[in-house]
Amino acid sequence: MRTYYLLSYDISDSKRWRKVFRIARDFGEHIQFSVFLCELSEKDKIVLEEKIKDVISHNEDRVLLVRLRSEEKIEEAITSLGQKMEILDKDLLIY
Repeated sequence: MRTYYLLSYDISDSKRWRKVFRIARDFGEHIQFSVFLCELSEKDKIVLEEKIKDVISHNEDRVLLVRLRSEEKIEEAITSLGQKMEILDKDLLIY
């Protein structure tokens, strides 16, 4: 089963920030400066956490991974003010 998560980070070093950004980009959709929407299996979540743990400074950086309620559609769980946030339909992508 896949679950939606919000990944948000505050990285104090630009080199580490870029590394975390690249990792996050592989797991989710970039929706704000340091925020990603990720649809993850339990295995994906573990892999993502391990990759990030290897990059960040545990004394200087903060990464939050927030599980969104799975019993409702993701479009109903997110309120977006200002510019509309469009959720990419991954089923329509051609890899």
